[in-house]
Order: sequence, then structure tokens, then C-alpha cells
Amino acid sequence: MLRPIALFTVATLSLAFAVMAGVQTPMKPTAPQKMTSPELAQKMRDCEQQAAQNNIKMDERAKYVMDCMTAKPK
Repeated sequence: MLRPIALFTVATLSLAFAVMAGVQTPMKPTAPQKMTSPELAQKMRDCEQQAAQNNIKMDERAKYVMDCMTAKPK
């Protein structure tokens, strides 16, 4: 009687591990994927420099930079 129970338990655990191995978890982005592209980083630096030259207050500077970043080129 003990042998069929042990066999059933082993089969159930094997099936459970196989199912768990098949479930994919979403991958976290790697450091290079999180990094800003060089073009975008340069544009942000340019926008920050414009904000400094225009004497934009620090309270309003983040909004100014975001507006500058999203503005379409003329």
C-alpha cells in the first residue's frame, strides 16, 4: 500500500515542477535597456542648458525641460 502512495506522490510532484518550469515570469529590463539613448540624453542636456540660460526658476525647470523634450523640431 505504501508503494502506490509514494509513486503517486512522486508523479504529482514531478508534474507540479514541470508546470512551474513552464510558467515564464516577465524579465526585468537590464541596465542598458534602462539607460537613455545618447541622442535623447544630449537633447535633455541641451534643454537643461536652455533653461539655465533663460533663468527659469528651479520650481518650473523640470516642466520646462519636459516641454522642451516633447516639443517637435521646427
